[in-house]
Amino acid sequence: MVQAFMANVIFPTKQEDEQYKYTDDSHLLILETYVGVSVEVLESDVFRSDTPCRFKIVPSAKINIEKKNNKYRIFCFFSETVQYLIDNIDRTLQQSIEIEEKLSIDLIENLSEIKEDILQRLQHLKNVPNRLENPNIYHLDVGAMYPNIILTNRLQPSAIVDSTICAQCDLNRPNA
Repeated sequence: MVQAFMANVIFPTKQEDEQYKYTDDSHLLILETYVGVSVEVLESDVFRSDTPCRFKIVPSAKINIEKKNNKYRIFCFFSETVQYLIDNIDRTLQQSIEIEEKLSIDLIENLSEIKEDILQRLQHLKNVPNRLENPNIYHLDVGAMYPNIILTNRLQPSAIVDSTICAQCDLNRPNA
């Protein structure tokens, strides 16, 4: 790049990762990775918002979030994370409202009520580890069913395809 600069060759600037990444609907992404052929499953089941689920929160559970190139590494305990959210509720709400939802915080009429509700819920989450609640997600965990079927039955497509293979294909139709 130095030699290109000295020779007045135009080249793009070094690409830098964004500080935060968001989904298409403006929700913050903490970790954006996929480990091929390996699906990590805590519990295989169907979780529905209308079916109560019993679970236990372990306050000493370690939350471990890493990203390649040491962009961010977070090692903390659940109870510390909840306490951090309680201590930084104003900053967290501002981040959520202004950056994720792209609204002015001044437009929220009942901000103090929302803040109190969140604080009560966080405190309850911290103080009551044995929970019976309806999950807020719908989730069907198939336990890596599809990758396993593909791998065990060797259903992966051939890497090298020539015209004789294409001619035999069921999907090969004129003007396709």
